[in-house]
Amino acid sequence: MKRAKRDGKKEEKEKKASSPTVVLVGHLLGCACVSLCGLAVGSSPSFYSEAEGKASIFVRLPFFFVSQALFNEVCLGLGLQLARWIRGDPGNLPWHATKEEAIQHDAKIPWPACKIPEVFNSYRAKPGQPFFLNHVTGRQRCKDACMRLGMGVGALLGVWFMCKCMDRRDLSSLGFTLDRPFFGDAAAGLVVGVTIVSFMFIVELLAGWVIFLQWFEVFDKSENFAVCIFWDVLFHLNVAVNEELPVRGWLLYNLAEASMAHWQLPATAAFLFAMVLESVFFVLMHLPSPGGTRPLSMINIFVGGMAGGLNVLLTGGRLGFALGWHFGWNISMGNVFGRSTSGIPISATFISVLPHPEKETYHGACLNLREVSTANRRAPRTHRAGFGGFLGLSSWVLC
Repeated sequence: MKRAKRDGKKEEKEKKASSPTVVLVGHLLGCACVSLCGLAVGSSPSFYSEAEGKASIFVRLPFFFVSQALFNEVCLGLGLQLARWIRGDPGNLPWHATKEEAIQHDAKIPWPACKIPEVFNSYRAKPGQPFFLNHVTGRQRCKDACMRLGMGVGALLGVWFMCKCMDRRDLSSLGFTLDRPFFGDAAAGLVVGVTIVSFMFIVELLAGWVIFLQWFEVFDKSENFAVCIFWDVLFHLNVAVNEELPVRGWLLYNLAEASMAHWQLPATAAFLFAMVLESVFFVLMHLPSPGGTRPLSMINIFVGGMAGGLNVLLTGGRLGFALGWHFGWNISMGNVFGRSTSGIPISATFISVLPHPEKETYHGACLNLREVSTANRRAPRTHRAGFGGFLGLSSWVLC
């Protein structure tokens, strides 16, 4: 009896500790504390670097990582609360996403729902995901999109904080200018990203690595195609902001400036050196991914980081092209050509395809952390060709 009472009190304490109000207040206090410390450190002569003309990069880097983590966490939670309000969920849910809200693949969705070639019918009964793709409802993608919107806002706030409090510069100095050339670059990047993925898709289709099924598929038949696509567009727009602005914006610029200040490197050489460091960080970010510690996977992720840095270098330091390219690549691969980009689930697609169950080495399978352990054994061959296409097509568009 006493033990049951203790367990009940413990559960009650845990519920109070995880209530949205308590967690939000805790996160806001953490953000305020870091912001005040950053403001003090950025103004203190003790951390001033004569070479850089501001607080040393070795002091600012830790603040950058901590501020990004805190601002992302609080804004992600707010985005989730917004999604719950939109969906009309009960108000007694915890601050963080529940297990159901963090789902990457809904096994209750029957797929493929249409007729498939006879030779593939035997794979339907196999356990797991024999066709690799991650499918969820549009209701789930609404929550994913709102959480990613929060992360995009968090990334923007974190970078703004670093620029104003520690760097003493404007956000536009990182190439986030939001002017006419910026949006022109973004449009060009979008075209390049979509074109490269289209080329890869045509190769996969002609080679028989993926099989066309139908046009305009919604995986939950009770949902609206346009609404599902809207949530995916919102999601991928904020993926681009959430990754490009901190990594290819603040981190790349400040590493390049510090290299020029401390080692007197020429501007282009400093930027290339910073691209290498930024790409190493990009590899470290992806180590938890399935196969992320394999040498070939690490090489391909490093190349992806360098390609992202080239987007900024070839446009004279503006972020528009990088943002457009990132968004164009993700949205076309996921919701135009029906693939799971890095394991990201989809709820609707313009072109529905069936990846060949025995050709995962060629089409890349699905980078789903929970469901598919065979993914990312090696980079898909079409993706390697895509990187080559990126270099050629980007140079032609930008020169």
